[in-house]
Amino acid sequence: MCAQMEGRGTGYTLKRMPVKKLDLIIIGAALLIAALGFAINALVPKGGEVVKIYVDGELYRTLPFGESETVVIDQGEGKVNVIRLDETGVWMESSTCPNQLCVHQGRLNPKNARELALGNWIICLPNGISIELGGEPDGGR
Repeated sequence: MCAQMEGRGTGYTLKRMPVKKLDLIIIGAALLIAALGFAINALVPKGGEVVKIYVDGELYRTLPFGESETVVIDQGEGKVNVIRLDETGVWMESSTCPNQLCVHQGRLNPKNARELALGNWIICLPNGISIELGGEPDGGR
């Protein structure tokens, strides 16, 4: 039941209005459409996903997600990172950084990006390497 206020002098009284069957159908349909939209967005893998690799904040390379490749970044002075990419995800296979947090972040893919501590990123702070999953291709080399 809905309530409608009627003014009488200085006080208000509530008048109950019945909720019609059509109102409930419209509300239910709107909720169902919203729930389906969220489910589809969460479960369907996004096309066009890319992996962007940054070195010291500058875009180093852009690769399509799912492509099998190993990227070795040797910056000299003992800074070496090995990044692996295949259809199951992208991960830091090895790094010369002292804490190895980037290696222990595991595989990043569109299905688990929301569950990981850094979302859609893998970051090796000591070596200045960042890996981002998502976005559109933009001509990385």
